[in-house]
Amino acid sequence: WTANQAGIKVPNTVYTPGGVAAFKKMKKKLGSGASAFASPAGFATSFPDFGFRVNVGGKKIDIHVEYKADAKAQMGSMRDWHFDGKKFITPNPTPEKTDLISIMNESTDCVKNGKRLLKDFKTFFDPSITKIYSGMLSVESDKNVRKAKMERFVKGTKNYQLANIDNTTMGNHIIEHYKNKFNKEVKKDADYSILLMMLGDSISLVTTKGRAPAGAMDAICAMLGVKSIPKLTGLKAKLEVRIQPRGMTGGSKPPSIDVMANFRLSGKPPGVNI
Repeated sequence: WTANQAGIKVPNTVYTPGGVAAFKKMKKKLGSGASAFASPAGFATSFPDFGFRVNVGGKKIDIHVEYKADAKAQMGSMRDWHFDGKKFITPNPTPEKTDLISIMNESTDCVKNGKRLLKDFKTFFDPSITKIYSGMLSVESDKNVRKAKMERFVKGTKNYQLANIDNTTMGNHIIEHYKNKFNKEVKKDADYSILLMMLGDSISLVTTKGRAPAGAMDAICAMLGVKSIPKLTGLKAKLEVRIQPRGMTGGSKPPSIDVMANFRLSGKPPGVNI
């Protein structure tokens, strides 16, 4: 079904049916007194994914929700990063790419392996190379010479991996990222604000801001039909960054390099279904 059938005003961008369904489900749970201040926008960079204001004992309480379809959801991906020997950058920054670049630069393994691969390119391919990026092999225009140089690189380098990290440290990057965005987006007229992470039908409490009115969380839990909302802890995520040589087995195109980065959830944290 569509966003229009759900009675939602969706911005002119991509939306996910799962996000719209989650919005509709929570709106129904919270009841007619809940007003939406943010609606699903799918892959847009708006924050939160959706949110509601409810009234508890005369106090305005805002519920911010970051939604992902499941515990393996992709948090970000990129195929245009550059590594200059010291740091990663992207020539076409977006909020999502900027966040991913920040995580890559904070990973000592990622930076260390970037330096290793850059050194190997200088040693085995061409000493004039100054950075790793998708168009880097263009320093050699002759197709056959380029292939011969790449064969030396392939034999000389250890592997193409810059990072393959799967742990709670990566998950904490996501939690801190959400907290920072939440703190910037809290509405001044709200008496109390909470941030939930929703994975499918499961919700977890990320953080709160303001002084909780008496009985506020109990009232919200009652609306959602749960006894309590577990704190978001132990969230795991996986960062994978690599390069991939192309065109090494023949064909009309000269050899090239693809650069790739992917960041996704890798495990389900404590939560409660609504």
